Amino acid sequence: MSRDDRRGGGPDGGRPAKRPAATVGPGLAYRLLLLAGLPALGLLLGWLVPLIADEVAGWEWAPMRGPFELVASFDDGWTAVAGPVAGLVLGTGGGLLAYVLAMRVTFEGDTVRIDKDGESRILARAEVAAAFLDKDRLVILDAASRQLLRRPTDLEPADLGRGFTAHGYRWLHEDPYAGCYHRWVPGSAELSAAANAVLKAREHALGKKNATDVEELREEAQRLGYVVREEGTRQYWRPLRPEAAPD
Repeated sequence: MSRDDRRGGGPDGGRPAKRPAATVGPGLAYRLLLLAGLPALGLLLGWLVPLIADEVAGWEWAPMRGPFELVASFDDGWTAVAGPVAGLVLGTGGGLLAYVLAMRVTFEGDTVRIDKDGESRILARAEVAAAFLDKDRLVILDAASRQLLRRPTDLEPADLGRGFTAHGYRWLHEDPYAGCYHRWVPGSAELSAAANAVLKAREHALGKKNATDVEELREEAQRLGYVVREEGTRQYWRPLRPEAAPD
């Protein structure tokens, strides 16, 4: 593993002293984007759309003419006020919703809880071997190199690293198994028929952007002994506990 890997714990390498619950949540820049940027954008669009509605509604080739025609049908004086107000309300509501659904990682006792999109996942300390970021995804591994969690996140890497390390979990700066993945091709001779069938179905789910099926089929691949990740619709696999993995 990388020299930069950090392991939490006391001076004797044991479990750290019990700490109060702590949560890693959205950083300042992300909060400003959601709670100030989106309302401002909504206000701007609410002011701009009524100004250009008449002109755009007259373009037969313009996409989405319907909404512009609807706005153009209202009295100009009314839309000049209602447009910015509606834009501000929608921008504020969207920002608040995104903020509430954003990922939060809470460390409490011997558990770590990951909340995102209204769903929670609780992992016991004994289950967790390491955690790291794979591009924009938080990944938590167990001792067998299985991915207990792989979720998109906007949390700051430094904040996550400090949180995991301070509470006695191993935080890595890269995927220790990154060099063990293979590009999946249909009917791969290195995989079982069952694994190929799962990855074929998962490829279809990725193309359809069906997040639920994508996640369920990732779990199914792990039950068959393979860890899977994707880049777009391209899938890459590795066996659990690959021999080529670093110590």
